[in-house]
Amino acid sequence: MSSDEIDMGFYCSHMALHLVNANDRFVIYGPIIMNSEVLVYEGNIADVRILGIAHKREHIQKLVKEKYNQLEEIKEIMVGVLPYSLENNQIDGAAIDITKAVLLPKFSFAPISNHDYISYCLVVRKDLVGTEAFDDFLTIYNQAVEELNHIETLISAMGMTEEFWKNMNTKFLRLE
Repeated sequence: MSSDEIDMGFYCSHMALHLVNANDRFVIYGPIIMNSEVLVYEGNIADVRILGIAHKREHIQKLVKEKYNQLEEIKEIMVGVLPYSLENNQIDGAAIDITKAVLLPKFSFAPISNHDYISYCLVVRKDLVGTEAFDDFLTIYNQAVEELNHIETLISAMGMTEEFWKNMNTKFLRLE
C-alpha cells in the first residue's frame, strides 16, 4: 500500500519517522504505545549471547545492548522467522512484539530496556487533523486506551499472566 492510499495508521517509531520524512503530507500525531517489545529466551537470561531482532530496528538494538551487556552478536532476521530461529537454537533470544509472546509459551520473557521508550506512533495525513471525523476517532481511541491500560483487559484479550504484564510495563498512551 502506498502512502497515497492511507489516511492514518499505527507504525513502529522507525517506520513512522521514515514515512513522514518521505512524504510531507503526513505528520507523526503522537506516540501511542510504550515498551511493547520483549526479550524472549529459554533457560537463563545471562546465557543469551546471540540475539535476533527484526530488520531495521536499530533503536531496539541500542536498547538491548544497554540492558544486556553479555550480548556478543545481534542478528537482523525477518520478523516472521524470529520464533523459528529461536526454537531451532539458531539464536539464544529474540526481541519481539509483545503481541507475539503468547505464541511462545515454553519460553521466558524480559523487558528489553530499563527505561520507557516509544514503540508505536500514530501517523496522520495533515489535512485530517482538526476535522470532526478525526476528533471522533480520538474520542474512541482514548476510550480504548483506558481499557487497554487495565491488566485484566490485556489478560482477557491476549493472555499471559498478571506478572508478565506488570514486568513488561507496556503502556497505551492517550492522544489529545
